[in-house]
Amino acid sequence: MRTTNWQIFRFSLVYFNSQTSIFIIPAIVSSSGYQGWISIVLGSVMSMILLIVTIQVGKLSVNRAWVDFGKEVMGKWMHGAIVFLLLCWCVYYASMDIENFVLFFGSNYMRGTPQLFIQLVLGGVIIFTASKGLSTLVYMSDGIFLLLIATTFFTFYLFLPNAEFEMLPAFIHYHEPGLIFHDMVTATSWFAEWIVFLFMAPELKINNKLLKNLIISELVLTFFVLVGWVMTLLNFGPHLGKALQYPYLEMVRSSSHDDILGNLDPLLIGIWSASMFMHSSFLIYVAYKCALYLTKQKVKKYIIPFLVFCSVFIAYLYSRSITRYYRDYESFLTVILWLCVECIPVYYYIAAFIRSKITRPAG
Repeated sequence: MRTTNWQIFRFSLVYFNSQTSIFIIPAIVSSSGYQGWISIVLGSVMSMILLIVTIQVGKLSVNRAWVDFGKEVMGKWMHGAIVFLLLCWCVYYASMDIENFVLFFGSNYMRGTPQLFIQLVLGGVIIFTASKGLSTLVYMSDGIFLLLIATTFFTFYLFLPNAEFEMLPAFIHYHEPGLIFHDMVTATSWFAEWIVFLFMAPELKINNKLLKNLIISELVLTFFVLVGWVMTLLNFGPHLGKALQYPYLEMVRSSSHDDILGNLDPLLIGIWSASMFMHSSFLIYVAYKCALYLTKQKVKKYIIPFLVFCSVFIAYLYSRSITRYYRDYESFLTVILWLCVECIPVYYYIAAFIRSKITRPAG
């Protein structure tokens, strides 16, 4: 069944919300403090530039997926190496999803449960979801989208009474250009995972209408992140805010324990968990498509379980050394590696431009 552009808008918001809205806020609060809004806005702008380039690359052959026609732009061996790099990135990113989930539930709700057990259960769910294909992932996101929007705005509204709006002038009085650039790069790495959306072709046509809807999705996501960042600072301040790993959950828990807010956190956790499954499953789906290309459609039945096993194994290794996990997760080198992968469409756009100049007919 063919998906529509508005369904992709909803899917993209669910996909990005599972990571960006949750994890970028403590990173930016910890590093930038009051000037974090500048880094978030600039990171979003850079992401939209990468999105435009990504769509232009997808339009090079609208009836084929990038993984299939990319060798005509970059060359067979170079394209194969880039596809393999993307495959490894997807598997590794999925492992970080799994470890984040395990750390959260293991420390808050499932203390004493063996981490390997939680990882295996998550792996089984991801295998099942990724095996259903793109259309199922997109349709599953429709229901999550409505809950996501409703709970996000409801949460923002409930946090307003406790906000210290006297802090607002500080947002325009603190500026460090070097730090802004550093955190803009970090924010861009969270916002700019557009390379994976090239794998929606040929099921979905890559065109300007899709670009418009994805830009709207980016703007909505940026609004959510900005409001979440502002609420974190106004409720907790820059110093306590640095110590918060899950700002939304802490804001809910600190607001009240006697009314509906006292029972809101399970709903928020459920929506985030569902979004995370969508994120991890789509990453594995993309890795699956890359593996099909590299293996020339062989052993299709076993690729997804094998890829998920690799992600679970990496997560298991990280669970044995949490210090190493946080060091890798928070490293600026990881940010740079993320951007190198997310800029893959830029490499193809430049290569396609050079080829068009070289092969242009004389006269």
